[in-house]
Amino acid sequence: MKPKAVNAFDILIASINYVVISYALSNMAMLFRFNLLFVLFFASEIWVAGNYWNRISSVIQNRWISSALLALCFIAHIVVLYFGGHVVGALIPF
Repeated sequence: MKPKAVNAFDILIASINYVVISYALSNMAMLFRFNLLFVLFFASEIWVAGNYWNRISSVIQNRWISSALLALCFIAHIVVLYFGGHVVGALIPF
């Protein structure tokens, strides 16, 4: 495969991973919204966004395009959260 095709594939996989992991962390943060663990999951969402941006900017080597891709993936995450809904549940102790 050509390097550009590998880079495009790497960006696609990283973007899908970002959306899926952010969706899962958002669901967990909403589940723990009345618990102190909310802070842990919210901070993890911020860390995942920073990690995604670093990964994409190292592949693309352009801050503006990397920021635009992060914004697009964040919008995709919000769309999935809106249309997919969030997990409804309750914490049950063991």
